[in-house]
Amino acid sequence: MTTDLRPMTSLRRQAGFSLIEVLVSVVIMSVGILGVAGMQVISLQQNRSSMLRAEALQLGNDILDRMRVNPQQDYALFEFGDAPPGNADCITNACTPAQMRDYDIAQWICSINSEDSVGNTWPRCLAYGIAGALPEGAGAIVDNSDDALCPVEPGEVCVTVRWQDLRDGTRGSIALRTRVR
Repeated sequence: MTTDLRPMTSLRRQAGFSLIEVLVSVVIMSVGILGVAGMQVISLQQNRSSMLRAEALQLGNDILDRMRVNPQQDYALFEFGDAPPGNADCITNACTPAQMRDYDIAQWICSINSEDSVGNTWPRCLAYGIAGALPEGAGAIVDNSDDALCPVEPGEVCVTVRWQDLRDGTRGSIALRTRVR
């Protein structure tokens, strides 16, 4: 009695070949899943960056609207890192135009970032109950043409808002220039 070993040998080879196919497909699928996860991380970072930019733009437009409502006051006296000015609460008390300017700027600064450079919350922001929206945010209002961030012409003001944009420490900023008077 003779047995033919060829069919059994080809079955063994096919079983091994199927295992290699499975391993290759798992590796390919793993690389694909890692690629999708990487794209998701990048998408989340870009979404956060976009959200911070939109918030900064809203805050810049907010102070410009406040300046248009109180045109007789000069708002262009605020630099990056300055403490929120004034002590009046113009919601519960009647304020002069100068007090209203200080109140507007204080609310604006507290809305950008309610903490000083060492991480202490500004007392004015605590009193108003406002928490800052931008990480390491800062704002400035200038009306001179010497400012390199936002050159202005006579009669114009520039509102600049900046913040820490990404985890690597890069800073984002927006600059809005307009005529108020």
